[in-house]
Amino acid sequence: MPERLAHKADRSDYYFRPDPWVMALAARVEEVLENVVASGDSMLAEIGRHMLFGYAKRLRPIFALLGQQLFREEVPESSIECAAAAELIHCASLFHDDVIDEATTRKGREAANAVWGNKSAVIVGDQFFVLAYNLLTKRRDFRIIEFYIDICRSLAEGVMMEIKNTGNLDITEETHSEIVKRKTALFFQTVASVGGYLGGAGGEHSGHLAAFGLNFGMAFQFSDDLLDLFSDPEATGKPRGADLRSGIYTTPIIHALAHDSAFKTRFGPALQNGGIGQDTIDEIAEALISNGSMEYSKGLVKLYGEKASSHLDLLPACRANDAFRDLLGRIVSREYSPR
Repeated sequence: MPERLAHKADRSDYYFRPDPWVMALAARVEEVLENVVASGDSMLAEIGRHMLFGYAKRLRPIFALLGQQLFREEVPESSIECAAAAELIHCASLFHDDVIDEATTRKGREAANAVWGNKSAVIVGDQFFVLAYNLLTKRRDFRIIEFYIDICRSLAEGVMMEIKNTGNLDITEETHSEIVKRKTALFFQTVASVGGYLGGAGGEHSGHLAAFGLNFGMAFQFSDDLLDLFSDPEATGKPRGADLRSGIYTTPIIHALAHDSAFKTRFGPALQNGGIGQDTIDEIAEALISNGSMEYSKGLVKLYGEKASSHLDLLPACRANDAFRDLLGRIVSREYSPR
């Protein structure tokens, strides 16, 4: 890999939990997850732990808990369980995604489907959905259930849109943005809203919190799109160019295909035919730097980061707000190649 493409980072860049106070919240989620996944069949538990406890950022449960603490400092166990349910649903979707993508790695280790096979991975993914809703029904609050149903619905819609456009060299930025919104951004929007609901947020505050979550999610995924092409696999826990190898074209590639005819002529056939090797990924990454598509994508991260920040400005000033701002800053300030 060309030196200028290397992305070296310590794990805090990917865990997003440098603040001891945030880490303490995450530790409570970890305890719930460990207890939940340990119940039942031993093989299901083994596979479940394999997915849950890799390079786990725990951003979604942290969003729910910080969203609550904007308005209510106390964090009861029921809120921790609601937050843990978000992580279970996220991991359930990853089990299924890895089967669809025929992935070999996830979170810095072998993907569950690569170790135990597709059938077992799908079953454990299904089980995680059940475990999540088992936690949620303990509250006996149908509004919470509705929030999480919305998450699952948008995830399914986003995945289906992605499947339909796999290998599509003519995919538009608008279509990709809608996939990002449904697969990622609406998840962050909803878990932030769950937190606001648990904290008793009012209407105007609820709207700004939801908008913050949505725009954070867009910035987060556009940043991850860049990491897929310009990152060190040891830092991200997955092979560089994994999306590209799967026929999933993200913003840097879509922009280059639409605005650089030489790029499309040179790399279009390889993208269409599959079987892209590491040398080709290196060449593609270099081309994306040269033709401005990388910078264009970084601009989208900044744009959505600024939108997210503008809504955060209108939420209560407190430790939770500071923690949200820190998480957002880590997204916007990521570096994808040495200066």
